[in-house]
Amino acid sequence: MKSNDNLIWRSTLLGLTILSVTSGCAHVSTTPPATNSYCAIAEPIRYDSRIDRPATIAQIEKHNSVWACLCEQDCPAT
Repeated sequence: MKSNDNLIWRSTLLGLTILSVTSGCAHVSTTPPATNSYCAIAEPIRYDSRIDRPATIAQIEKHNSVWACLCEQDCPAT
């Protein structure tokens, strides 16, 4: 029974050692993302006005207008 307890203890110790070593690998960037990083991943959302509900279409159009303003410099006049 002692050998089984010893094996469990060693396995636990090994696991904790691995966790403590790998936890130092995390990196948090302090620099802000590039100004166009949103435009690099976002795109207009397409919809079907015959199928989608008006509330959904309104949300999609709002997203698309923000995208056009930020990524295409096509902002509405204020």
